[in-house]
Amino acid sequence: MSEPTNHPAPSRSDAAIDEFESIFKRAERTLYHYSDISIQKVAVVTDGDQAMARELGDNVKQFLPHIGEQADWQYVTGDQYHNVNDLLKIMAECNPDLIVTFRCLDESSLVPQHTLGVYVDVMTQTLSTPILLLPGTAPQPHPLGTHPCKGVMVVTDNLAGDDQLVNHAVACTASKSTIWLCHIEDDVLFRRYLEAIGRIPEINTEQAEELIAEQLVAIPAQYAQSCVEGLKTAGAERNIEQVVEFGHRVNRYQQLVAQYPVDLLVTNTKDNDQLAMHGVAYALSVELTNVAQLLL
Repeated sequence: MSEPTNHPAPSRSDAAIDEFESIFKRAERTLYHYSDISIQKVAVVTDGDQAMARELGDNVKQFLPHIGEQADWQYVTGDQYHNVNDLLKIMAECNPDLIVTFRCLDESSLVPQHTLGVYVDVMTQTLSTPILLLPGTAPQPHPLGTHPCKGVMVVTDNLAGDDQLVNHAVACTASKSTIWLCHIEDDVLFRRYLEAIGRIPEINTEQAEELIAEQLVAIPAQYAQSCVEGLKTAGAERNIEQVVEFGHRVNRYQQLVAQYPVDLLVTNTKDNDQLAMHGVAYALSVELTNVAQLLL
């Protein structure tokens, strides 16, 4: 039987260096960088006819007037494609900066529930083009509303450094509009880590909980403040509100959308570790069908 390995206690110099590194890292800030999002070409994809596509396009132009004024609008109708590959080829040919469509495209006979449908599902993972999902589904569309988009909610589990989410939110709004920057830390996962820490006698569990929670909240909050300053410097000021807290992500986002006058959600769909759509983004996309969503 092998003897247990005894690890030497850190020296005072090691502890001093570690403390200095912690202080230095705490002073670091992830800064927001503004970039103007240019949307010059929009593809409206429906499973209906040309008249339906153009009516839908007119609604979106009213919803996003500053995009509607400058963009070239193209309309893809149900008779132009018969499967996902057909639609992907059309998108490759027209190369839009934004795709506008519905959930459950061309699936009216299936009465789909809790799904995006095969067309949107594949497009979100194979195309880099942002997709604007309109409220409701293709079989049962909901009205987009008659006023321009004035409230955008950015939803993420890692706000700090995600400039593209913020920049797209800015691109979809005019000045004096409100953007909610929301960062929800998974409270269940946090508790799980604390349980593991509680089994390590060398670590003060109560102190660890307080300090870790403080940092997890501070990092996105500091980034949100950087967004306020960066947008002001760029001359693209918006009313920035931040929601940084612990909770069950999907449930909390549902509550926030119900609580605030949100016209549009902006979220990431890509996950570097898997081909499937990001878990939280997918759950929000199939659950919150009463609000438009921009999937990046």
